[in-house]
Amino acid sequence: MFLFFLRVLSLILVVQTCFSSTRFLTISDIHYGSKTISDEGHDTNDSLLQLAMTKFTQLTNAVDFIIYLGDLPAHGYYPAVEKENYEKIVFQNLYQANKTAKPMFYVAGNNDSLLGNYQPFSSNGRSPLSLAEDWNGACANCEGLIINDEHMHDGGYYSTYVMPNNDEVLLIALNSTQFADLSSRFIYYPNQKKDALMQLYWLSQQLSQHHAKQLLIAMHIPPGNDYLGNLNWDQAYLEQFLQLLKYYQSHYQQITLLTSHSHMDEIRKISFEQAPNIYAFSTPAISRIHYNNTAMKIFKLDKNSNLGNFTTYYTRSNQQWLDEQYTAIHNEGIFRDCENLNLASCLDSLNQEQICANIEKGKYYGVKAEQVKNSACRKIYQIN
Repeated sequence: MFLFFLRVLSLILVVQTCFSSTRFLTISDIHYGSKTISDEGHDTNDSLLQLAMTKFTQLTNAVDFIIYLGDLPAHGYYPAVEKENYEKIVFQNLYQANKTAKPMFYVAGNNDSLLGNYQPFSSNGRSPLSLAEDWNGACANCEGLIINDEHMHDGGYYSTYVMPNNDEVLLIALNSTQFADLSSRFIYYPNQKKDALMQLYWLSQQLSQHHAKQLLIAMHIPPGNDYLGNLNWDQAYLEQFLQLLKYYQSHYQQITLLTSHSHMDEIRKISFEQAPNIYAFSTPAISRIHYNNTAMKIFKLDKNSNLGNFTTYYTRSNQQWLDEQYTAIHNEGIFRDCENLNLASCLDSLNQEQICANIEKGKYYGVKAEQVKNSACRKIYQIN
């Protein structure tokens, strides 16, 4: 009788997991360095890291899983051993601050390679994952969730489920450094074309082999333009990526892109004829080197696994993190006329001018920071 009760209870828990709304936390661009100055226009030092981790711990209590969207160490040039120590400290802090042991996933950033900025993910069997001592490669608390980790350690990309007993939400973590347009940066990435094409082929396999209600594709560098109107990705890789999304979109009820890199709160759009629009949502940085306010996000999936809403939690202070926040769809949020709509439906109902006007009016791009120019939306919004 007791065993029967346990089986029934387990079934109830599985059903509740499948039909209740799902929440996940995104955090990015910590850019930690122990010698960093604690002030606007600088990266993250020890005090800001601990402030962020305290908030991180609080927010993890309200979510089902976590995604770190890349860039671990501070900007700048310093000895390799120092960089490795910074990355190790960030991995340790994220792991220890996740006190409820939620599944947590790391996405490769352009600053993370041990070889330098915009460089290959691994060399001689070592990568940033070599420094994630408590993690299981690029994830933590993820037993039984990983789908394909063939290139996790050498290339920094993989596919996974995000919660136990749930195949409705699928995560593909990409290494977008391989796709970066480096023509204007005077940076040489050896064998970039080979690496990029290999990842795109791998992506085509993942997209073709799976079906899900919600496909989350996480990457550090977003496709499309930066705030100056310059391409983030090489045009050839961007076009192939878009073709793959278009061809396999029918395998998924909804596809959502999760990005970071700019340190700002951004929205981008991919449009296809006779197919649903795909939206990309950026997570602001913990670092304040671009004068943004420090922030992280919680996204909510509705009971049908569509992306329903997001809330950005931020602080204007380096000394204390209060309860400052704003929500995308809310009567005091970014899109105040979208009540009872999910995020994609809301954005579909508005044109680019309306969306950008809402973002600019509330100074949401720089996370309410007065020093950040708030006029980038029109340059970055439309990806294709």
